[in-house]
Amino acid sequence: MMIEESDPSGQRSVLLVDLNNFARYPTLPIGYLAAVLRRANYAVTVFAPLMVGVQGVTREPRPHRFSLVAAKLNYRVATSSRDWVRRWRDRAAAKRLSGISSHEAQVLAAVKAEIAIAKPQAVLISTYLMYRDTCAQICLACKERGIPVVIGGPYFAQLDVIEEWVRLPGLSALVAGEVELRLPTILETLLAKNDPSTHAGVVTTDAHGRPRGGIAPPLQGLDSVPYPDYSDFPWSAYPNRIVPVITGRGCGWGVCTFCSDVTSTAGRTYRSRSPQNVLSELAAHHRRFGVSRFVFTDLKLNSNIEMWRSIIGGMQDTVAGSRWIAAVHAGTEADNGLSESSLRAAAKSGCVRLTTGLETGSQRIADSMKKGTRLETISAFLHGTAQAGISARCTMILGHPGETADDVEASVEFLARHRSVIERVSLNRLHLVTGTALHRAVKRKPEKFKGFTIVHENAGMAHVEHRHDVVHTASHRRAAMRLLTEVHRINSRELSVNAREFEGVM
Repeated sequence: MMIEESDPSGQRSVLLVDLNNFARYPTLPIGYLAAVLRRANYAVTVFAPLMVGVQGVTREPRPHRFSLVAAKLNYRVATSSRDWVRRWRDRAAAKRLSGISSHEAQVLAAVKAEIAIAKPQAVLISTYLMYRDTCAQICLACKERGIPVVIGGPYFAQLDVIEEWVRLPGLSALVAGEVELRLPTILETLLAKNDPSTHAGVVTTDAHGRPRGGIAPPLQGLDSVPYPDYSDFPWSAYPNRIVPVITGRGCGWGVCTFCSDVTSTAGRTYRSRSPQNVLSELAAHHRRFGVSRFVFTDLKLNSNIEMWRSIIGGMQDTVAGSRWIAAVHAGTEADNGLSESSLRAAAKSGCVRLTTGLETGSQRIADSMKKGTRLETISAFLHGTAQAGISARCTMILGHPGETADDVEASVEFLARHRSVIERVSLNRLHLVTGTALHRAVKRKPEKFKGFTIVHENAGMAHVEHRHDVVHTASHRRAAMRLLTEVHRINSRELSVNAREFEGVM
């Protein structure tokens, strides 16, 4: 085993490996880690697969000639009553969707080359759960060189997931929670060959392979976190110069049954930065990188109405000529900042697209999801965005417990009636995720979910395979096919001119 020599200057060196690999803009968590570590005088090197030509996932690519046929075939296979057919499809889909997994050998070779060049004293990996195999190989490569490895990511806030990951051979520690401000101290403990699990939010294993350590509580005082440092990313490889910004962590609503975002490390409870801090960050990115295009990655930007209105009021004074997109929680009866006048003001401030969680055209199913929305209010929001000149994007879910063919038909009807005011629809089959309110409810009281059962749980991937009897019926399948057709009809249109540079971003 070879151990890398330390920097004679005494400066600690770290390699950040980005396995989130967004195709359209730099990765926000890596930017935060780089900023925190550099502030603590660490020498930081960043590796992202995009640097070696491996593209990340492009969200919602523009439909092609055979997209509708492919979507219907994919749905038919995914909802097959035959287990082996569904499993074959899931494996094929995972490989297709992950540019990293399908180019694992290329990524691993590039990471090893970067380690040889940078000679880091520690390697930190930011990852999604789908890249477990890649992470395992990086851990083994670092183990051969005697380099400690720390892994973190958005879903290491579930004990079942942590227990499946913390035993990876060669892994030194798993980050569970928001520890970025304490990361330099954690690394000092690790590099001194002491147990980092003495720090909240760090998990290791004992001599018997049992996990030790715990999950850190949600981070408070977000203004104390330095602005993310995106200087290491391959700016020339992105179609447009877009910067991600997050104004708050968690969701101001936070109770939708299916949502896994609110159970992620940063999603637990809602916390907000100050508007002044956010506007100052926008100005800093504009000065440093010459960017005037921003994507707000908040789960719901209007969770904090003061923040929402401050961005609208201060964006153009902060970065003249800027354009931006965000997600919002529309359809509630309370004041959520989405009146017609507010939407016109948002458009004037540079907002060119807003995403909202429609999820279903059935009020009954929306209520069972605990969306807190009214379809007539969402309808008013969609017409308001169109009148303001803002492109509207809706997310939808197919196959929620209790859903019938009539509920799916209601979704078809809603989209058909609003075809002229919706520019994009992201339709997904229900993905049951470990730790969500829905997952917990099905496990706690399965008798309440007739025809909806858990088949298998894969804790390492936070995926819960389930069976929903209704999706195998002829009436539900016919309705689903009509819904796919309506979605395709909407998504096949050209985006509004102002929104085109953000196509595929979120």
